[in-house]
Amino acid sequence: MWSTKRDFFAVKTVRKKSNKGIKSICFINLLVCVLVIAGNSKSIFADNISEDLQAIQYNQAQYSDNKLFQDLIQLDEESLNITEMSLLIAREEYSEIKIDDYVECVDWYARVIKARIAEGDKPRTIINIINEFLFDELGFIYVQTGYLEDLYLNKVIDRRKGNCVGLSILYLSIAEKLSLPLFGVNVPDHIFVRYDDGEQRINIETGHKGMSRSDSFYVSNSLERFDEESVEHGCYLQNLNTKEVISNILLNRSKIRRENGDHKGALDDCDKAILLNPKNPGAYCNRGVVHEKMGMLSEAIKNYDVAISLNRKYASAYYNRGSLLGVVGKYGHAVEDFNEAISISPGFALFYLNRAIALKKMGKIDEAILDYDKIIKIDPGHAQAYCNRGVAFAETGRIDEAMNDLNKAIELDPYLSDAYFSRAIFFADNNKLKEAIDDFGKCISLTPDKIFTYYLRGKMYKEIGELEKAIQDFSKAIIARPSMAGMYIDRGVLLLQTGRFDKAITDFDKSLELFPGNPVAYIYRGESFKGKGEYEKAIDDLEMFLKIAPGSPNANIIRNEIEELKISFLLN
Repeated sequence: MWSTKRDFFAVKTVRKKSNKGIKSICFINLLVCVLVIAGNSKSIFADNISEDLQAIQYNQAQYSDNKLFQDLIQLDEESLNITEMSLLIAREEYSEIKIDDYVECVDWYARVIKARIAEGDKPRTIINIINEFLFDELGFIYVQTGYLEDLYLNKVIDRRKGNCVGLSILYLSIAEKLSLPLFGVNVPDHIFVRYDDGEQRINIETGHKGMSRSDSFYVSNSLERFDEESVEHGCYLQNLNTKEVISNILLNRSKIRRENGDHKGALDDCDKAILLNPKNPGAYCNRGVVHEKMGMLSEAIKNYDVAISLNRKYASAYYNRGSLLGVVGKYGHAVEDFNEAISISPGFALFYLNRAIALKKMGKIDEAILDYDKIIKIDPGHAQAYCNRGVAFAETGRIDEAMNDLNKAIELDPYLSDAYFSRAIFFADNNKLKEAIDDFGKCISLTPDKIFTYYLRGKMYKEIGELEKAIQDFSKAIIARPSMAGMYIDRGVLLLQTGRFDKAITDFDKSLELFPGNPVAYIYRGESFKGKGEYEKAIDDLEMFLKIAPGSPNANIIRNEIEELKISFLLN
């Protein structure tokens, strides 16, 4: 029974600092990026960033047809006011906002700051004045969250807190009023502000009260790695124009909508973000995730390809693509992508987890066990790794180690239904049926939508003679999966054994409707007719059984039974 289906984890990677919290055994379809937030393998860094990208943008433009966005696309940079455009985008969510009031508020901030700047003040002095006013005097704070109120300029001003996009928009809005040469700058999953007058460059980290960080700091400390080529070609650490900054608002909103289940809205926002900034790898990775959610798997792969082409060290994009390749059964290619992800970020347990699942699918169980070992070394509290390794141990005959791992998984996470399910199968294989029933029950209490568990528990109840409970479990499984012919046979057999012939016949009829020519259904329906005394129908079904399966081991027994039924039919 250890061949029970196990799929790839569907966790699209949200690059958080913890690897804990993965709770299911299905090939995870990667969710992307903490910023709130692919093509072939060749580089698309041509002078025009490739015909493929242009085609993608053209095809998506038709979905971005609201007037605000069309106006934004057509405006030249000199005519674009970041304050007003940010507020217009916010008004799509908060229709009641009075834009003029917030514009006046930003103007007031700028006037206060301007009054404190003395003639001849150096750039660092000016930046310190802005930082002291915003973060010390007004008390603006940074929050690393994915909520709309932390993104939109009006809510950032109202609440005096925002995420990296919200605070950067505020900072740039003030700089625009003061005619200061400040720009937004992207790194993976993050945006900060930079002063650049052509002679001096000062990075301004709004996530740390305007602290100055060097470019090398972002290269070394970015959770998502990036290569020099991605910098040279404008993906990261380059000054953004206003439209490219605005694209970060749309990209963040895309993720929020995606997480709230609004996939169409998420896709529309992501398309717009890419039209505004076609060099952001995170936008393509995010759009790949949305495409996956919408079942558009080939489009998801194309977007992951583009993301990887733009940043060859984009571990999450490799992971996402590998997970999707695993879902469609291309395990070898999936392993190649997981290898890349691991070589870039060797400390991220989830990458090993899905590689182990792919390796196991390929029959390389010993290699899969080694990956589970690595996960446990990285995170000794990783219950899912213990659970999966326990299953792998069982399949290789290491029974004691299997049981130890499954027990450990449950000890670490008493709510991990997969561990109870796996241990239940282990108990069933070792004829510990009551223990198996208990564990299937715990699995059902944790994940009542896991229908196959009802079916397996029903089989266990049948084995220990609790037929009514078995019938109840089979019935629950049938309600959820009414197209499974075999379940009707299992329930029908129990109904036959308990003398409910009409209900049994109904189940066998349904099974034959779903799976015509199934000899098992004919033989049991024949027995049901026999129980009702309808010998002619019983003879017809048993003869049909012999016609379909003449070489059956019990064929002679059936022939003898038919002869007896014929005599009974004549006597009646």
